[in-house]
Amino acid sequence: MSDLYQKLEKIVSEKYISNDIYVRHAYSRNVDIALQGIPDIVIRPKDAQEITEILKIANEENSAVIPRGAGICEFGGSKPIGDNGIVLDLKRMNNILNLDKENLIVTAEAGISWGKLNEYLCHHGLYTGCMGPGSGMSASIGGGISHHSVGGGGCAKYGACTNQLVSLEVVLPTGEVIETGSQANKHSKFPFNRFGNGPDLAGLFCGDNGIFGVKTKVSLQVFPKPEYAEYKTFLLPRKERIVSAKILSEIRHKGIDVYDAMYIMDLLVRVGVDQGSMPMYENLKRKRGLIFYTIEANTEAELEEKAKQLDEIMIKNKAENVGSEISDGNIAKWHYVEQGHWQFYHNLWGMVPSNQPLTAESFCPTNKYPEILNDIDQWDMENNENMQKISDITKMRPIAGSGPILLIDGNNVEITCGFTSFWSYFDGEIHDVIQETNLKLWKSLLERVTKHGVQWYMMGDFMSRLMVDIGAYSEEYYNFMKSIKKILDPNMILSRGKFNFWGDK
Repeated sequence: MSDLYQKLEKIVSEKYISNDIYVRHAYSRNVDIALQGIPDIVIRPKDAQEITEILKIANEENSAVIPRGAGICEFGGSKPIGDNGIVLDLKRMNNILNLDKENLIVTAEAGISWGKLNEYLCHHGLYTGCMGPGSGMSASIGGGISHHSVGGGGCAKYGACTNQLVSLEVVLPTGEVIETGSQANKHSKFPFNRFGNGPDLAGLFCGDNGIFGVKTKVSLQVFPKPEYAEYKTFLLPRKERIVSAKILSEIRHKGIDVYDAMYIMDLLVRVGVDQGSMPMYENLKRKRGLIFYTIEANTEAELEEKAKQLDEIMIKNKAENVGSEISDGNIAKWHYVEQGHWQFYHNLWGMVPSNQPLTAESFCPTNKYPEILNDIDQWDMENNENMQKISDITKMRPIAGSGPILLIDGNNVEITCGFTSFWSYFDGEIHDVIQETNLKLWKSLLERVTKHGVQWYMMGDFMSRLMVDIGAYSEEYYNFMKSIKKILDPNMILSRGKFNFWGDK
């Protein structure tokens, strides 16, 4: 047993630390199939004070520390880059600390899931607005803030989950604890506003992908859930990509307050029907793309007026209503009423058994995504020879494309683009060529999409380093980010390797 292990064990007790080979391997995985790093130690602290002590020891020992919320990110965000380091599992920190009903603010520990938080809030007639990422039933709120997450519902109305952020408690890499927003004033009794008391330092930790500090406490705005809601799904005509983008833009230009709006491309419908995962669409004569909207209102009259305006946009663009019930194909109703947003968002990546995603998630202007999707199709054709190397073994070709296109704040959408593929272990054998080809294709596709000028948000290991490797950041921007990292984390221990911030290994 190492000296490092013994020092850490004194902080949390033997119950909450492990260097067992099985535990360490369990923490070497996220959702992605290509990347693997096995930590030396896994530890579960209970609060900010224990994290402070852990980070101070890690600095003394020059050991990497990898914060981990729920560990369900898609590209290496919460596991080591290479075989080393301490995984800091925050799952014990999953308590709701306070609900300020008067000021509509909830404060919770960063390890709590969006699902648990919203389940609690619903008993008070409230929700978080943006419901977190598409994996939000188990995704942690600390991880959502670290990634500017969207996808869990409500993003057209409320934007990314960081839009609702009021205050953070953060343990800096050297062990100091700070609070942001209104709590920067030590006389403030409770969180009430993010901005003021100087610069918006909370913004430094939003989208940082865990490199600038460990989030331990999060205060969010919460909202009364309106009494009335409507949800409709439409079958798109030909040239569906262009038409869907036009519809989403018209919704914004008319200023209609829509809760969610989503385009589901024909590829998802066809593959979903073929694999039996979308039985509601088996009877569709035309397996084309779909678009749906969800709206909320405080009165029936307000709801009817919104629906009327949205239906006019759909009809004008030759979209056909599939019917009002889920059995008719109204996925919008299932998405809202049955909380399908936490089961559906990454549907392309789970349709085929044994398939896993090699993806990344980005924002782009609404009028830009048809061009990007068309270019992904072109990339797919250009890389057919490499795809064939995998299908020769698996007898099934990888599927390139995107999950649903989701309207977010502004006239922007979220694109989850990439391809599905197979593990290198297939049919009882390890095939190194699958692993090698997956990595080659993944890098190639994401570099291609980067050159469309998209804004990556959940970056993890792979995307954060790729941006640096291909020179996508300006020299001035990258050096500025690196200088902040050096000040906050002089030994580069926290999330070591992301954005190529390695320090002395």
